[in-house]
Amino acid sequence: MTKQSPVVFLDDHFIKPDDDVLASLTPGHRRLHGVFETMKFEGGRILFLKEHLTRLFKGLKALQLSRTPSVARISRIIRLSNGRHRFVRARLRLMVWQEKKYMHWALVTRPYELPKKKVFRVTFIKTQRLASARLANVKSLDYGLFARAFQQAQRQGFDEALLINARGYIFEASRANIFWVKKGRLYTPPLSSGCLNGIMRQQVMKYARQLKIPFEQKNLTIKAFQEADTVFLTNSLIGIKPVKSRI
Repeated sequence: MTKQSPVVFLDDHFIKPDDDVLASLTPGHRRLHGVFETMKFEGGRILFLKEHLTRLFKGLKALQLSRTPSVARISRIIRLSNGRHRFVRARLRLMVWQEKKYMHWALVTRPYELPKKKVFRVTFIKTQRLASARLANVKSLDYGLFARAFQQAQRQGFDEALLINARGYIFEASRANIFWVKKGRLYTPPLSSGCLNGIMRQQVMKYARQLKIPFEQKNLTIKAFQEADTVFLTNSLIGIKPVKSRI
């Protein structure tokens, strides 16, 4: 089967990217002042597009970046990009950033395959991430901490890294939010732990309320993680993915 090439829109043009361009448009490759969203295309539509764009613009506002494309323009380019690919399932990365005095934005669309593993193996990585809700809606392109943690976990043979903040609490995974269940009660770290307010995190919380599942936001210790009945990760690509509750 012929490998399908990514579709890339950069600033005002569709381009044919090489490896260097694709690397430069990968969060964590360069330290950029801006935000990004990773979205999933499946069943002929982008899942939770409105929610992703809402968070994108909240993040831009928090970073005091105002000269950005409109929602209408972004939506139009997404539709044009979708028309250029024939992917059954795709991953879309939307980036908006400022470099020197200029605003840039890019949309990278790639084919996406669901993870084959039913359960992720995870490892712990300590960070100096501050426990604060200030940037809960900022999916920042200053992504080096998360990119390095994921790469370290992969080198060690794990599927994901669970990140520990400066206070010693697990606040999220390198690419996902974390939930756990203990005695029929659902938990997730609060935004004050330093985690991102993920789109799937919000969805799980919403459905927990609708289904009247006992639910609480609580700081997660390593001990609590190891004693949990069930632990799972969430993001817009993988949906919900169980992890081993003991390492």
